[in-house]
Amino acid sequence: MGRSQLTELQLAPATLNAVTDTPSNRVVLDLEGAKPKVEVDGTLGVVSKVLINGERARPVRGGWLIPLRKGGEGRLAIRGYVPGFQRFLWKGDEVYKLGAHVGLPERITMFVPFVLIITAWFMVPVSLILFFMSIPVVKNPKMPRALRIALPVVNTVAVFIAALALVALLWDSP
Repeated sequence: MGRSQLTELQLAPATLNAVTDTPSNRVVLDLEGAKPKVEVDGTLGVVSKVLINGERARPVRGGWLIPLRKGGEGRLAIRGYVPGFQRFLWKGDEVYKLGAHVGLPERITMFVPFVLIITAWFMVPVSLILFFMSIPVVKNPKMPRALRIALPVVNTVAVFIAALALVALLWDSP
């Protein structure tokens, strides 16, 4: 393959290269009647933020005030308890759902680290850390689905084995 052919292939639009291409972490919301451009940044992570014309908007009581074309303000609300999986509501209608592309098996494996709490109470902080680490993993569309399901489980098992080894070392020491 000649150099020019290789360059054309590398620069071809709509190619997907998992190493250099990063998934879009920002989504433009289509809000009926809203004057400015409203975006949600951090859609693939744990915490997201709302941008109005590129500037971070301050939340007010579980939502954001968005200026309307005809004057006044509308309220963009957020609902949901699981971090990274909330829903954005505009005038009572759902306009965007964080993590909508994530399947049920991935959502279930996110909670596997809490099994560590059953084994020992001192594993609570570790379980929380593993839980929050698993959210971006299961929401990553570039990662194969099997890996998104397996990685939180493997991480939990590895931490469990490390904790057992640590307890065994401390138990046997004089």
